Amino acid sequence: MKIGMYLGRSKYWWAWLGIRSNPAIAEAAHDFEYAVFFDDLRHLPPQVLELDRRRAKYFCIFWDGIRAVAENEEVRLALGPGADLTALVVGEEPYVLRSDPNAMGLYPEGPMSFSVIGMRLDFRTSAILLGARIKALLMPLKNVMQSKGRRSETAMLLWGECRIVFCGSYGTTPQAIAELCARNSIDQHLFDGYEYFCNEGAPSFDRYRQCLRTNGLFLARLYDRSAISAGLLHSAVHLLGRGYFIEKLRSVSTRIFIHGYTAGGNINVYTTPWYRQHLFLDFGSTVGPGNYPRLADLQYFRKKFVEIDLSGEADELAAAARSGELETRWEAEWKQKWPLLLSGASSR
Repeated sequence: MKIGMYLGRSKYWWAWLGIRSNPAIAEAAHDFEYAVFFDDLRHLPPQVLELDRRRAKYFCIFWDGIRAVAENEEVRLALGPGADLTALVVGEEPYVLRSDPNAMGLYPEGPMSFSVIGMRLDFRTSAILLGARIKALLMPLKNVMQSKGRRSETAMLLWGECRIVFCGSYGTTPQAIAELCARNSIDQHLFDGYEYFCNEGAPSFDRYRQCLRTNGLFLARLYDRSAISAGLLHSAVHLLGRGYFIEKLRSVSTRIFIHGYTAGGNINVYTTPWYRQHLFLDFGSTVGPGNYPRLADLQYFRKKFVEIDLSGEADELAAAARSGELETRWEAEWKQKWPLLLSGASSR
């Protein structure tokens, strides 16, 4: 069976890790000669759409979950009658499986082994993935060039002693709220009056705790009047939880390296074999449960990480935010995971 991928340029590597780690995908494509993976119909060239339906199996990857049954139906209708289509989903899997029995997670449940065989890539996809591997080896150089004011620290990250590391979104910054509103098709003006911690002149953990209570209540009130969805609430509260752990880490430890994607260029310490001496924070995905791209990278490159559980049903999270108990919830998780972080960072 030959594989062809037609994805957003930065997504090829993560899709390949999913294909290599998930036996269910190979099983679904077993009876076909050609498997087509895409995440946007506009990426599919005409010759791919015209493949013999008896020979081709189509997989549409939804990186942010399927937020409406109609979204999957639009893809199905565009492919036309006779096309064998399976939705591969990152996040929101329980909802998707209820709405489409042919859907499955892009990544399998539990630890990933990346040992699935029996599939070969077409020339175009092989060339793109080869380029991704070369970029992965050169990633430290790119990181230093993009670190904007932190170049010395970023260079030391490559060869220096073990630190607790996280690079990604945390806290509900204006950019994060804008992205959540765009993803959920709601008016960003709903968040007029929201208190952004990143605007603080002298941020501290105590100040973050105050913002957490204020912002948690703000989100709960929006949710209570159905102005935001359960998905948006979950994502926003998840980002607040990441911020809680990171700000508390800043207050108790200097052996950390944190880089928010909104603070300059994207420092990528995940899609690369380098930086393996560090201990990574894994907060899970803001989109939903299960394995996701960053965790796939950590497991593929055999990096050490500590999982931080920020999960919870929307109603449960709204109730905690409403009563000011989000901090209590995350403090309990902190007490469990801080000894692991401390011993993991000091023993390497």
